[in-house]
Amino acid sequence: MSAPAASTGRLRRGWNYYRRYTKHRTGIHAAATAALTVFGLLAYFERGFVFVAIAAYLLPPIYLFLTGDDLAGDERTEARADRDTRNSAVEDADADADGTDGDADTDSDGRDTDTDSDGTDADTDTDGIDTDSDSDG
Repeated sequence: MSAPAASTGRLRRGWNYYRRYTKHRTGIHAAATAALTVFGLLAYFERGFVFVAIAAYLLPPIYLFLTGDDLAGDERTEARADRDTRNSAVEDADADADGTDGDADTDSDGRDTDTDSDGTDADTDTDGIDTDSDSDG
């Protein structure tokens, strides 16, 4: 591998890391950006603050990169959480509390499509003998 190709590969890895850093380390990136702003404003009074501002912005991602901060692990964790959320939504699409996929009812017995708790008919009462809404049978 030639020297220019090797340096291009390093720059590409660094750029890719920086993009992940801004997405996954938002608190650190926000603090570095605020420091850049503050020291940049102070550069109006003293030119030396220009270098401090640039260093305050560049040093955090460089330090994290050199110490081996694994931002790829964060992406895998996010992808796994997204997949788990999608799977649980598919597995339990009904609105009842029993969690069985074979029904679409709102009761807790999971055997039928009615809204009562006896599970033997399609009425709305609790005695299960007739189809009216009273409880006299």
